[in-house]
Amino acid sequence: MHESGAPAGAVLALNVEDLDLPARRAATIAWGDGAATLLGELVAGRASGPLFLAGRRPAPARRPAPADLCPQTGRRRLSYERAEYLFKQASGGYTLHQLAASRHRSAPVAD
Repeated sequence: MHESGAPAGAVLALNVEDLDLPARRAATIAWGDGAATLLGELVAGRASGPLFLAGRRPAPARRPAPADLCPQTGRRRLSYERAEYLFKQASGGYTLHQLAASRHRSAPVAD
């Protein structure tokens, strides 16, 4: 999100098949070297399904829509709420909104 400046919702909605890894883009989202390395590792062995996955498979009673399930692992798409929680834990309390906003603050100002 920091490299692309894309909103968290747009990034979390990406599917593996939406990515053009060599061109470092997906639809209206583009990324740099750091994300390119991470994305390559993240999609290894997967050809379709949500890009970001929850840590566990959903309970049978809480079955999500087929588009939100990974066909290889059976895990569901990572929700915004869970992504926000995980990012806060890893970053010492920062939010996903602050991460995206930091990209805009650090971008060079055009004359």
